[in-house]
Amino acid sequence: MTDIIKEEEREKFREKITNEHPCLMCKDLFEMITERELDKLIVGEIEARKVIFLCSVGMLVKNAAISSYNLLVNDVAGAGKDFITSNTLKVIPKFRYLRRTRISPTVFTYWHNAKAEPNWSWEGKTLYLEDVSNAVLNSEVFKVMCSSGSHATIVKDQRAVDIKINGKPVIIVTSATANPNPELVRRFTILNLDSGINQTEEIMDRHCDYAGSGESPKLLLDFENALGMLTLVKVRIPFSDKLKKMLPSHSVIMRTHILRFLDYIKASAALYQWQRKVDKNGFILAEEQDYRVARGALLETTSNKYMIPLTKDQRKILDVFEKLGDYWFTVSDIEPKIKGMSDKWLRLQLDKLVSYELLEKDNHEEAGSSRKCMVYHKVDVVDIVLPESL
Repeated sequence: MTDIIKEEEREKFREKITNEHPCLMCKDLFEMITERELDKLIVGEIEARKVIFLCSVGMLVKNAAISSYNLLVNDVAGAGKDFITSNTLKVIPKFRYLRRTRISPTVFTYWHNAKAEPNWSWEGKTLYLEDVSNAVLNSEVFKVMCSSGSHATIVKDQRAVDIKINGKPVIIVTSATANPNPELVRRFTILNLDSGINQTEEIMDRHCDYAGSGESPKLLLDFENALGMLTLVKVRIPFSDKLKKMLPSHSVIMRTHILRFLDYIKASAALYQWQRKVDKNGFILAEEQDYRVARGALLETTSNKYMIPLTKDQRKILDVFEKLGDYWFTVSDIEPKIKGMSDKWLRLQLDKLVSYELLEKDNHEEAGSSRKCMVYHKVDVVDIVLPESL
């Protein structure tokens, strides 16, 4: 199906879609897929499913910031991040979806390049990379591809050769050992999963139930086919003036957040494109329902208090500071409170939290000694509350 539909053809397609894929005209399509349909494959993690699915649908938005939908699913090994991500993405049409379980840091210099495949473009596609290493995450080629696509010059046979990659996909990656630097955090949203004991018990119960019945869970293929009828669209947000004061301006990272929040709204509108109005310039018009979908995704991928994407380990450290109280602490004070984190790793994460302005550090004299040591203190951050409706 073509990705460009002329305005005069729109009503004809709408009628065809209403008859052949009525689910696309359901008012609760987003919840139908993420809550009910995906529940057949995934236990719990409803909010995580919503974020993964919404970011993938963002591939259909033509006028979004290029890195708004990049997603890093971060959790401990065995928490099920690859299972949840891969099963959520099963509803994505195959012609828009690529998955790799191993990839090299420089692959984007050559993969589907314009010279070898002039008609190929990453636009309108989702790329899922499973269990990506830090070497790949922090490589220069990968960072460039995540933010602006790839256009490289290499030396071959003693001659400079230009290699261009057309378009840029939504990139979704999983990692248990992610150590993204602040530059990469600006290019990716970080999604943490629920590794609590209740979630583990529910998963065990579900698997036992399937084993007892002898059946395996299956998705309705109609959803994949239906989503294949969605096209690349431009989206306008008529209520954008109301959003201007909803996010704080005290941190530079909010420059990224406001773009991401707006683009989450656009992604929801792209999913509901056959239900939305279109203006005279061909823009799909977002509605309040799209705001609510975007709000849920933003709150799930950030802390409502900090509004900054954090890894699992960074959240653990902040939780310790919350419990210890409003004092200055050394690494030796903090380390016994956190299990499974080396001294070197802890210091690295503490410095990152300082760079995010969530902690502050200073040199204090040790008790009974003139020697100074590094101490850390949590920064008071004003709670940010996004209203449930406009």
